Amino acid sequence: MKRKQLVSALALIGIGAHVHLAYADSQGELERVEVTGSNIKRSIKQEKALPVTVVRTEELTKQGFTTVEQVVNSLATNQSNVVAAGSVQSVSGGAAFAGLRGFNPQYTLVLLDGRRVANQAISGVATDLNAIPLSVIERIDILRDGASALYGSDAIGGVMNFITKKSYQGVTISGEFSAPQHAGGKTGNASLLGGVGDLAKDGWNLYGVLSYQKSNRIKVTDREFATQNQSLSSIPYPANFLYQSKGNPGDGNVYNAAMPNCKPPYSVPLDATRCGEKTWLWMDLTPDVEQFTADAKFSKQFGDHSLNVQYLGARNISTTHIGPTPMNGVATLTAGVNKYFPTVLSDGTPVTPGATALINLRSDPLGPRITKSTSDTQRLAVNLEGLVAGWDYRTGAAYSSNKTTINYNGGYVNSDLIEQALLSDKINPFGDSPAGAWQSVELNGDGWISKYETALADFKASKELFALPAGNLAAAFGGEVRHEKLNSQIQDLAQYAIGSGIADSKSTQGSRNISAVFAEMEVPVVKGLDLQLAARYDKYSDFGHAFNPKVAFKFQPVDRVLFRGSASRGFRAPSLFDIFQPAAKTYTNGNDLNDPVRCPNGTPANGGNKTDCGTSFFAQQGGNKNLKPERASSLTLGMVFEPVKEITTSVDFWWTTIHQVIDVLDNDLIFQDPVKYADRYVRVNPNDPYSKLDYVSTPTENLGNLSAAGVDASFAWRLPKTPYGNFGITLDGTYTSKFVQQVEKDGIYYSRLSQWNNGLQPILRWKHSLGLNWSSGSWSALLAQNYMSGYTDYKASHNVKPYSNWNLSSTYVWQKKLSVTAGVKNLFDQEPPYSNQNKFFQKGFDPILADPAGRAYFMKASYKF
Repeated sequence: MKRKQLVSALALIGIGAHVHLAYADSQGELERVEVTGSNIKRSIKQEKALPVTVVRTEELTKQGFTTVEQVVNSLATNQSNVVAAGSVQSVSGGAAFAGLRGFNPQYTLVLLDGRRVANQAISGVATDLNAIPLSVIERIDILRDGASALYGSDAIGGVMNFITKKSYQGVTISGEFSAPQHAGGKTGNASLLGGVGDLAKDGWNLYGVLSYQKSNRIKVTDREFATQNQSLSSIPYPANFLYQSKGNPGDGNVYNAAMPNCKPPYSVPLDATRCGEKTWLWMDLTPDVEQFTADAKFSKQFGDHSLNVQYLGARNISTTHIGPTPMNGVATLTAGVNKYFPTVLSDGTPVTPGATALINLRSDPLGPRITKSTSDTQRLAVNLEGLVAGWDYRTGAAYSSNKTTINYNGGYVNSDLIEQALLSDKINPFGDSPAGAWQSVELNGDGWISKYETALADFKASKELFALPAGNLAAAFGGEVRHEKLNSQIQDLAQYAIGSGIADSKSTQGSRNISAVFAEMEVPVVKGLDLQLAARYDKYSDFGHAFNPKVAFKFQPVDRVLFRGSASRGFRAPSLFDIFQPAAKTYTNGNDLNDPVRCPNGTPANGGNKTDCGTSFFAQQGGNKNLKPERASSLTLGMVFEPVKEITTSVDFWWTTIHQVIDVLDNDLIFQDPVKYADRYVRVNPNDPYSKLDYVSTPTENLGNLSAAGVDASFAWRLPKTPYGNFGITLDGTYTSKFVQQVEKDGIYYSRLSQWNNGLQPILRWKHSLGLNWSSGSWSALLAQNYMSGYTDYKASHNVKPYSNWNLSSTYVWQKKLSVTAGVKNLFDQEPPYSNQNKFFQKGFDPILADPAGRAYFMKASYKF
């Protein structure tokens, strides 16, 4: 039967339109289709409306977006706290995650054509968006309510289902180039898409895509706003040193032999005796990124059945630059023994023979620390679906893996070699050293190689069972088995990599099996009122079992008004990464902290000195085998209204509570209440409460509960046709009315809504995407706004202003073969609003919420042969 595409129920273009596509034969018979949010297939006429946002990637790329991460970050419902730019300051492998509702990434289930993709192996709790090539994605279905009963017990925050092209014929070459008005950040990409075979006529199709993208880094010094709110590090080059000589007037003070000039531009006076380092002069705002992707899909139609096999391969290489290696207390030199020991202190005091100097040094001669993260994702999926005895079925299997390698590409120092070099006078910590001396202590090579694997098989079937007075009762059932494995290997040289974040880590590995059965039923109660009943039972080999029910309703009293709502429960077992993350010491967020024992209120005491004040310390993070599962409940209630056929609007209230949230206690809370968190402080000598602080303990743990609520709103208006073309307006927005969480069991609730609160990142009260569309013949244009509301800044110092970007583009299509788009991102060159946050190496703004690129011009073109 020859099929042709049916015009969608509401022909809207723009951002987040609620559009679903189906197919019709020449006699007008509707094909049953499955949409995210239900396992039951039904006709488009029966669908009417669902709490699902359908995003057409073709429209969003007209804003100049070139990656899935950029597309997802533009969505009103997404407030992710892990972006690719975060790899500048953390060992994340360049990952970017989705974060619906502002929840942490582990609560958003990411699917590719309805099935899971392996978690990113270094950050471990979710699928890396950079592993999904934008060039093959046709649309994104976003289910905005809890979906644990349908897709997995862990889909607490919602589901993002990336749908690839079903088939393709011909050859298309595409390319794009983007150049910011300011320095850095140029991006280029190219892709080749080719396919043969007509699925309708020939019964088969084979297509493949190859794509490459390169994005250049933006340095801190490329943007003036990013140099604001920077503070000097107390670990500079040349070295600051703690001077000790019994009876000498300078005893117990910190000096620098290079005072008063220090060594500009990187090292400048910090106070009367010490130098400080401008570490930001070495750093990136965004990393260098290269992406290689390959995708191939073979589809075969035979009768009422179809088979497809798909392979996806993606390599993401992220290279970051941060300040030279800091070495706090790396060696103790002795006057009269070490030849480089100064003879006079910077205040003019003569050095006493036998005096010692504890060295605090930075490796400026080696340049910045350069980390190269290579993330390889592979996925092979087989899918068979069709119709048997009136039952629609879908079954298949998939294997996916992510292998991420952290490579020390330059600027890192070997801890053993540097100490020996200082003690043997091979390196001068107080000034210039002999040629090649620093290079002899440099460390290069792979430090961490981690692999996450997921293998699964599933089956589901659905059918309209029998007729009721109000319509047909439909049911679906199915099951899934899944195996997950994490193998996190810390390489031998990592133990010598100072400042790498994994110097004290040990290799770990773990695995688990999960099985599940689920059922769903659509019950037409009375005319206009349908109930959706669903339940899922999951069994984990390591965390027991969970039963998650869901009930939803759809009530349509008249054609143009629809009410809907749902209530569900969720269960999330700790991820393998939560359990088996290698324990590692990383520097605390912020470099203005004081040891509460050795520097109370910023004043040295109890044997402390200036090195214990206004600095950063180590925090030890790692997995926890004693974690408990998280449980959740969700509620939604909404309405869809179409006053006329050209206008559709919807409002959906949502509320979610998560119990025993798995996270890490922020170090701000530990340092703000040292009495309460006294057990978190681990000292070099455990038997001496006044010994130097080794680290604060911040393992992965169950912290408490989280409760959030808000409203999603959408509006779409297709204006009447005019002689000047067709116009349309779309708006998608999310208003968060509540976001509170505990940081310990039975503790107080901290609100994150529109504010930083004790180190907890803010959740925006309002975020929206607005699209103004125009088309006439072969021409079209788009003016889009992505808006985020303001919030109270870090430590309540002031208010961060709202952030708004306008993107403008125009597209010309010639004979359905050539398409050319030219445009401007951030049309008004809006700088990120000032923030004094101290959680990231990037200062002067919040890199999670704002893009530092500024105005950028782009052009993209594609030609189909």
